[in-house]
Amino acid sequence: MSLKSRLSSPIKHNPAIAKVAQAVNSVNDGVIPQTTADLMGLRVGQIVGSSYLTSRIVRESENSKERLDSVATWWDATCFTDAERAALALAEAVHTPATSRGRVSDELYAEAAKHYDEREITTITAILGQIGYFIPLALIGLPIPGVSPAEQWTD
Repeated sequence: MSLKSRLSSPIKHNPAIAKVAQAVNSVNDGVIPQTTADLMGLRVGQIVGSSYLTSRIVRESENSKERLDSVATWWDATCFTDAERAALALAEAVHTPATSRGRVSDELYAEAAKHYDEREITTITAILGQIGYFIPLALIGLPIPGVSPAEQWTD
């Protein structure tokens, strides 16, 4: 394993990345608790196999260690609310490779709608899109887990 990211500075090579990143980082203006957004991000990082995404969330999240440790098996864990379970189920449905049509079933949407209004579901959708925006950068660029982009992408 290298002690250096594969990419020197993505923004240097494509400055539009900074503008897009700024926009996608502002999708959750407090509509969904940051702890819930972190749980979704951690689960997606686990699904796609990104050490960088998972370590960043574990390091920065205000969730308890128990909750963070339980995300991989959230459906059996007792530490999540029904609303958080619905958000985690949506994260999995959106980011798990398709095995059939309609990954977000009517039943899953109805369960989420029990806990979130349309504005909140739209925000969850945007949060999942924000996570999805950064996945290729994390998987292709392979930033160093535990090191902020500002520290490693300085060229």
